[in-house]
Amino acid sequence: MLLFGLGLFALGSVLSGLAQSMPQLIAMRTLQGLGAGAVGPIIITLIGDLFTLRERAKVQGLFSGVWGGSSLIGPALGGLLTDQLSWRWVFFVTLPFAAVSAWILWRHVHENVTHRATAPIDWIGAGLLLAGSTMLLFAVLSGADQPLVRVLAFLAIAFVLLGAFVWWERRVEDPVLPIDLMFEPHIASAMVGSFLIGALLFGIDTYIPLFVQGVRSGKATQAGQVITPLFLAWAISVAVAAKVVVRLGFRKTAVAGSFLIAAGMTCLTLGTVWPLRSRYFFLVGNVVVGLGMGPTSLSYILGVQNVVEWGKRGAATAATMFFRTMGGALGVGLLGASLGFELVRRLASSPGIDVGAALRPETHSRLSAAELHIVQSAMGLSLRDVFLEMLAMAGLAILCSVGLRGGRAVEPGEDQVNQDLIESENEIVSGLDL
Repeated sequence: MLLFGLGLFALGSVLSGLAQSMPQLIAMRTLQGLGAGAVGPIIITLIGDLFTLRERAKVQGLFSGVWGGSSLIGPALGGLLTDQLSWRWVFFVTLPFAAVSAWILWRHVHENVTHRATAPIDWIGAGLLLAGSTMLLFAVLSGADQPLVRVLAFLAIAFVLLGAFVWWERRVEDPVLPIDLMFEPHIASAMVGSFLIGALLFGIDTYIPLFVQGVRSGKATQAGQVITPLFLAWAISVAVAAKVVVRLGFRKTAVAGSFLIAAGMTCLTLGTVWPLRSRYFFLVGNVVVGLGMGPTSLSYILGVQNVVEWGKRGAATAATMFFRTMGGALGVGLLGASLGFELVRRLASSPGIDVGAALRPETHSRLSAAELHIVQSAMGLSLRDVFLEMLAMAGLAILCSVGLRGGRAVEPGEDQVNQDLIESENEIVSGLDL
């Protein structure tokens, strides 16, 4: 499955780089996403199966460190490739990494597959989830300029399909997403928290570069560099969080990380309030958000894996990542709709300016000095409102962290073992006293 996912991802990357239109690019990105979906959850689940909780925290830290290092290089490299060559090379550059990863898997990963009778794959549930999620994305990503009737139609279809999905999952023998897990308070908190974390991460990754290019007239390379401190801080913080979560537990670690995220988002928002000082606010804000992302995201994944039985660990891990990804997609869409609405409203007094061109920094060179000032001022104020909305999301993420399981982070059953030891010690002490 991992090799299949890597191959599909590589194929989607090549076809995305060769796309000749936006619909083609979207279709090929979908293919690329299908490949990535076959890789990410399996790797995280394997980590949960191969290691104990203490070992898993360390390995997750290493995993997130590699991911953070890649994310550190990626934005800067992407901006450089876009400025110096073409946006197409942002996709082509992934091919060597896919090839090396496939070789490592083929050479070094060995497993004994036990064939046993299992329930059939829940294709109907997967199809309903795919269709419902797609309709929901269409509704969110329709844009502020689309007819309200179309948006409402997409929403209605999405709710019907997702309602059918929930109904089906509660009756099928081996559901693709066990609905009963969603009613566990600890798991529900982690899922909603992961959704908000995804929305914040993708929102920062999307709208800070837009601010740098659209308001401050920066280049793509500079926009990528602004994001770099976030992922560097994330890679460092998750290594520390791997030790902290075992001592403090999932709840305390996640709450501390969530407060850091909220503090960082406050700083980023201030950067949009005072654009001339945005460079310094963005630097500090991204570092603080990155320091909070590590412990928070680690606590959500480990917390979910720790409260489910082994047979449901894969589904629970995949669900956590699914909610984070959907949070990113829906969050960016909702924030983008808000941005478009506010920008249209602010530019209404300047009818000669194309809103579509205003949202694309690469077209700003065609505007006159007066028009550029109007567009940049309107975009700056609209992005300020977007960051205020993300600040509210960060506040909600704190509440989700409070909902995680408290106490020390221990393996399932370890609490009972510890309790038995304590009772035995008490009996011995009582005997000695007598």
